Amino acid sequence: MALSKRVPGDLARLITFSDAVVAIAATLLVLPLAENATRGGLPSLGDIVAESGGQVLLLLLGFLVICRFWLTHHDIMRELVTFDAPLFWSNAVWLFSIVLLPFTTSLIGTSDSRDPASTGVYIGNMLLTCVAALAMQWHVTRTPSLQSSKSRGTARLTGGVVTVITMAAALVIAVLVPAVGPWALLLLVFDGLIAKLLRRRTHDAGSTAKVTR
Repeated sequence: MALSKRVPGDLARLITFSDAVVAIAATLLVLPLAENATRGGLPSLGDIVAESGGQVLLLLLGFLVICRFWLTHHDIMRELVTFDAPLFWSNAVWLFSIVLLPFTTSLIGTSDSRDPASTGVYIGNMLLTCVAALAMQWHVTRTPSLQSSKSRGTARLTGGVVTVITMAAALVIAVLVPAVGPWALLLLVFDGLIAKLLRRRTHDAGSTAKVTR
């Protein structure tokens, strides 16, 4: 089907396909644990837990990361009534980055967590996801015809921009200071607060401007 010849229901198919890719990627995170459980005869539960403790943490981390990315994607897609070629391909890049997450997450588990190459690939993967989501948000704000009438003019890029900057900073820190490793991602704890403060400041500035007119 050509992207220029969309019919009713195509947007729903795109969202369903995207959700399916996310679900499969989240499921693949558990494969290393399944391999440990079936390796070497009949290990006890204690042996499995002792061997897989780090991978359990990686599973939880990867699952939470994918959930957060899906929520951002959901916020973008739920206000749309249609899509076009730029949105489709930026969504495809986003999906590709999600497909890579189980692999890059496993790199952290199978190598030294202080290895800047492994950590850089892992955080770089997430940075790609954030950039693709920001590209989708930017295109939607520039193309009001893609949005429902009640949503036009409400989309904001502040959160996406702050997340991209924060993720890029985490990548630089993790690569330049290998001892920090994946802990550089703790910077993301503050991105939501920063985005909220910036939105409030922008809103207050807009309100002040209206009053002074």
